[in-house]
Amino acid sequence: MDTNKEKIRRFASGKFSFNDYMSVSSFFRNEENDEELKESMELEWNVTNHTNTKNERLSQILDNLHVQINSDVEANVFHSFYRSLSKVAVILIIPALISIVVLSYIAIKSPESTESWAEVHSPVGSRTKFQLPDGTQGWLNSGSSIKYPVNFMSHRSVEISGEVWLDVVHIESKDFMVITPFFDVKVVGTQFNVVAYDDESTAGVILERGKVLVLGKDEELKEELNPDQQLVFNKSADEFVKTRIDSKSYNSWKDGILIFRNVPMTEIAKRLERKYNTEIILHGDSLKSSVFRATFQDESMDEICKMLATVAPIEYKIHDRKKQADNTFTKGKVEMWFKNNTIRK
Repeated sequence: MDTNKEKIRRFASGKFSFNDYMSVSSFFRNEENDEELKESMELEWNVTNHTNTKNERLSQILDNLHVQINSDVEANVFHSFYRSLSKVAVILIIPALISIVVLSYIAIKSPESTESWAEVHSPVGSRTKFQLPDGTQGWLNSGSSIKYPVNFMSHRSVEISGEVWLDVVHIESKDFMVITPFFDVKVVGTQFNVVAYDDESTAGVILERGKVLVLGKDEELKEELNPDQQLVFNKSADEFVKTRIDSKSYNSWKDGILIFRNVPMTEIAKRLERKYNTEIILHGDSLKSSVFRATFQDESMDEICKMLATVAPIEYKIHDRKKQADNTFTKGKVEMWFKNNTIRK
């Protein structure tokens, strides 16, 4: 461990080799090294003459570093450019993360009075991969976030907004809870998808593998899901409906693929809006209720519209994005209608 301590010292000071970086990165990824890492970081902390430290504060530093090292954002825009820079960026940013986390701790005056939280956010038009301190992995869809206490290992609970796919690690006698504004999900060890966007009329849970228990906020509903089952909560009607679906087709968004099998156009439009950060307006009930089979991966919005127009009498208009005063652009907008319908263009 003495060799590792010396590498961590060089790493924190910014004077490290590539071999130091690989060793420290690997060391932080291994949960079995947590106690030794706390000891090493405590020695570094004491060098700064801040003696009022506590073990749980060191645990918080460690958990935050685990999150930052294991977080992996895959944006749809400039993806290849991001990947080419990531090897350089990660070497530069990890020492900075150590300094930032330590400085943040110094700024905390009374950690016992408030609970600290960590949060991972996925920008609009992107999907973000993350890993929690217990080894649980997942993906956040466009505009989504996941929040959890920094003392996560003693309280495995996350709060989500938007859409998240989770592969939960099973730990005996330690349940995993997902909290949303509309329902909660109790998990043992499984793969599942949760949709809980504030601005959508429904929310839901899709189980891919294992078993989950969905708990209503009124404490009356306790609905157990088996693989390939979906539970949808209608917000306006305040009711749940359980159906059987192909979970892997729906959850393929995490791999950058959208698969639709006899899905109504309203659902297709909603999922395309998330992926492309584009408002899609459907004119006419007949178009909204029409069902389609399709698979989209790397196509642009224009290419998708052309593909839909080849299998159905669909016409469409893609509105140009407008530059705003702050040099940003307005959200994309697409209108669709059947040829026999007339709309104001």
